[in-house]
Amino acid sequence: MSTGKTAKVLKTIKENETTTTVIMDVEDERFSSFRPGQFATIRIMENGEWSKPHPFTISGAPGDKLQMTIKRNGHFTSELIPALNDASQIQCAGPYGIFCKDIALKEEIVMVAGGVGITPFLSVLRHFKKTGAKNTCTLFWCNKTFADAFAASELEEMAESLKLTVIHVLSRETNPDMYYEEERPQIKFEKGHFSRDMLARHIHSTTASFYLCGPSGMQQTVVEELAAYGIAPDTVEKEAFVYNGA
Repeated sequence: MSTGKTAKVLKTIKENETTTTVIMDVEDERFSSFRPGQFATIRIMENGEWSKPHPFTISGAPGDKLQMTIKRNGHFTSELIPALNDASQIQCAGPYGIFCKDIALKEEIVMVAGGVGITPFLSVLRHFKKTGAKNTCTLFWCNKTFADAFAASELEEMAESLKLTVIHVLSRETNPDMYYEEERPQIKFEKGHFSRDMLARHIHSTTASFYLCGPSGMQQTVVEELAAYGIAPDTVEKEAFVYNGA
């Protein structure tokens, strides 16, 4: 027996070799007023049977068509998601979750994302852009290479209209500074893994509101580095990002 509301796939976007964005129209008014940071579950009909529900963060802004950005990891995300089209049978349930619930009320925001853990922050920033928010935001986006940062161009555009600084933390780039452009001073680059030294170079206050989304191992390291910088771990709002690709 299936659950959720019927969804129609409007478009799929291949962000890079491992990541696909799916844009859907869902027969549920709740998806027009979700909060940035929330997630939903989707089921896909395969061989006459509904799949089990898979949770994914909503990456679009409230008021836009439902958008999810999904990394390939297992049969569901590697085979079914990239093959979606307007004839696919799909159902959505949600929205769920409280991550980033009151983020719009915070004056200074620091977001740390690991890989596709960027999705809730994309939702937040897309919402901020639509609403002309004045919050001061710093985003640390940790990836292996700059090619993995599929939303880099959009973030550059956001930084022109928002009080946004983006720091790309790249663990496998030998010279990440090669990507720096003088005309885009709000887009910065760091080599290696997220550290307290990077915080010291880019954050000058311990009173900001900190948000973290990424794989569990990465989260543990980031929390330790934040603590070393003087940020109490229990003040960091965290979202345990699970690559649900079975």
